Amino acid sequence: MTYVRKKAFKSNPVISDPHIDFLVVSVTLHSKDRKPSSINIANYYNRLQNRNWRTRDQPTHSLDPLFPEIFALADLVAGDMNKHHHRWEASRQPSQWAQNLVDICNAANFRLANTPNTLTLYPINNSRPAMLDLAFFNQDQITVSNWHTHLEHKALDHTPISYQAWPKTGTYQEYKGYNWKKTNWT
Repeated sequence: MTYVRKKAFKSNPVISDPHIDFLVVSVTLHSKDRKPSSINIANYYNRLQNRNWRTRDQPTHSLDPLFPEIFALADLVAGDMNKHHHRWEASRQPSQWAQNLVDICNAANFRLANTPNTLTLYPINNSRPAMLDLAFFNQDQITVSNWHTHLEHKALDHTPISYQAWPKTGTYQEYKGYNWKKTNWT
């Protein structure tokens, strides 16, 4: 789920085709000098298509074939990626499909916003915690900072994540008024 403060933007219509697992919206921000800029944000859930998730000879997640399209549409791509790679979690070996994601990000000049090795998933079945909730941004178009998890507000198995993103053009005021207790995370 992507949360954006209501007063900070005007949302334009969705710019992606309907899909059960991702949505791309265009958000228009107004800078201090009153010049509008927009950021295209993709929010996704890369769910398993079958339970044989260790199979490496075929994509097993719903969005694998759509990664190039999603990264072409968006400036910021964030959500539950369900991919392990040593680039964001040093102890993990990448599958072919995780490496494919890294290659697509590199080709599109996207950078990982996450703080490496900061876990985002604490499974309720006591299996190994992981870093599966990822955010990537186009470093030519936007700036992302202050990425961090809020473990104290964890609901179920994923931790809330916050970060700030703004276009490279214009001057924007930092927002510091998050109230995590007003949000129903379940």
